[in-house]
Amino acid sequence: MDDVKIKEVEEQVGLPRANIRYYEREGVFTPERNENNNYREYTQADVECLKKIKVLRMMDVSTVDIKAIALNEIA
Repeated sequence: MDDVKIKEVEEQVGLPRANIRYYEREGVFTPERNENNNYREYTQADVECLKKIKVLRMMDVSTVDIKAIALNEIA
């Protein structure tokens, strides 16, 4: 899969743009930026990460704990 824009990520993951941006601001994941236009370009790894975040949130795992998991601070 090529890099995609946030609209496609919203559709693939089932999370609204506001939630995706929130997880980015919180440092849970960091999408690449296009050098030409500074737009975020999401990879398949980003999409998979967001899917995992969605499942963890459905299980009431806190964003702090999710970030720790993403940073390999919690196994």
